Amino acid sequence: MQTIGILSDTHIPRTGSLLPSEVISTFKDAHVSLIIHAGDFEDLSFINDLQEIAPVRAVHGNMCNSDVRSKYPAIDTLRVEELTIGITHGYGGPEGFYDRILNIFKNFKNLDIIICGHTHKPEAFRVGEKQKIQIINPGSPTDKKFSKENTIVLLTIEERKYDVRFIVIS
Repeated sequence: MQTIGILSDTHIPRTGSLLPSEVISTFKDAHVSLIIHAGDFEDLSFINDLQEIAPVRAVHGNMCNSDVRSKYPAIDTLRVEELTIGITHGYGGPEGFYDRILNIFKNFKNLDIIICGHTHKPEAFRVGEKQKIQIINPGSPTDKKFSKENTIVLLTIEERKYDVRFIVIS
């Protein structure tokens, strides 16, 4: 069994100089084995704080500077336990957003989970043929521009089963 910490749209330094301490403590308390950042961290100032907890897999977003863009790709995939996970930030306006996300991964076979960001809205739902693909958008732990709450996600995976839990950051 593994627990993964997921976040996106931290927008540091625009939203502040540090991640909220509750993000760090939640990931530590959950003993996450991996942290996934789905883009728009803007710069690399706090990545070391996350890497002290667990390895970080990340993608860049539309607001990231050139240092972030050179270090992290726009799209990534990985295997955890028996699941294949795709990660991207996303782009464009709200209309058709998740159709665009699915289109990004249209040539990837056997994806189980897609993690994205961009909208700042925490959402988790299934899509695709036979509702096979789980979409997870963790929202933002620092910016309430498009949501009433700041959130992150804890994703617990054991073999092919998983649990998605949103954590509200006060």
